[in-house]
Amino acid sequence: MLIVLNEWIFHDTWGENGVEKQEQAELFLRAFRESGDLLVIPPPGEHRWRDKVYELQERANWDPRIRSASRLFRSLIRSDESSVEVLTENTVVLPTELAAKLPPEDIYLVEAYLSAGADTLVTTDLDLHGALADFAVVECLLRDDFLAGYPPDA
Repeated sequence: MLIVLNEWIFHDTWGENGVEKQEQAELFLRAFRESGDLLVIPPPGEHRWRDKVYELQERANWDPRIRSASRLFRSLIRSDESSVEVLTENTVVLPTELAAKLPPEDIYLVEAYLSAGADTLVTTDLDLHGALADFAVVECLLRDDFLAGYPPDA
């Protein structure tokens, strides 16, 4: 399964959403590593997803609570067996009708989804989730719903 994660994974891993979410994020990363699923890495651009990857690494240097999760995440995005990187030149431009419905800051996630041929976009953003509900071309799940059934064979 090809999975696009919005920025919740960083905020949860940092502990910004509480200890329980932080622990769930690390458990998810461990399960993901063993699953054979692939993480879609959005292309470089105006969004902050890649910046947050680096911020996660930096925070791990001074916060031992996130060190393990940071190492896990870093190993996933550096492995061709765990991730697919969308290159700028291969990015699918969204149809105008779809782009107009999306929060502007989230367009890059849907572009990454379509460019990689992803199976699921996982978000905590209710506006994004609601906007995608009308478009069958993108399967969008809320974080808690996704994690409750992940991995699918567990």
